[in-house]
Amino acid sequence: MRDPVLLTFFHDILSADCCVTAQRLAQLEQEFGDLVRVELRAYPLRLEPEAPSLREVRRQVRLIGKAAREPECLDLSPALWRGLDPPQSSLPPLLALEAARLQSRCAQQALALRLREAAFLFGVNVARRDVLLELAAATGLQMDRFAVALDAPATLRAVEQSRLQAIRHGVRAVPAVVVGREWPMSGVRELHEYRDVLMRWWDRRGESISPWALN
Repeated sequence: MRDPVLLTFFHDILSADCCVTAQRLAQLEQEFGDLVRVELRAYPLRLEPEAPSLREVRRQVRLIGKAAREPECLDLSPALWRGLDPPQSSLPPLLALEAARLQSRCAQQALALRLREAAFLFGVNVARRDVLLELAAATGLQMDRFAVALDAPATLRAVEQSRLQAIRHGVRAVPAVVVGREWPMSGVRELHEYRDVLMRWWDRRGESISPWALN
């Protein structure tokens, strides 16, 4: 059995465009089954805690409006940025996802989904510690382990290393997907673009995939 193609997804929870890409990568995993594996990697856009300026709020609202025109994300709301408690940093939710990854990849993906839904459907500030703990508990994580990992210096180092890894791949913004640790794809891409790149990846290795071989 062939090894799955690794799709390294560099993302930020506070990026509406990453919501679109996450949905499309989830669809790829459904279609290709064990032939592909999506791996989340942090690329924080807001490292230092700082209240967003009016200009940034307007920009974020525009980006959410744009993402909400995509068929996968019609329900996205800008309430996260228009409310009285906008996020000041994207680092806390990314640390939470790294802490969840230590329990399992599935736990990390489930928490990522809850974080995106809370932020972009319900306008919840997912950079708040109390929110992170509540969502982690609702996801079914082992909370003692999660809380320790959330505050561990090693978790912060892992997020920093993820960002450096992205930069080495030429990533300067998110979403970005690196196919097989070699081929970077930046920006929001259509689902068929990912399919085409995967097919080329297998063709280059003499491992063509027949359509009826997919799930």
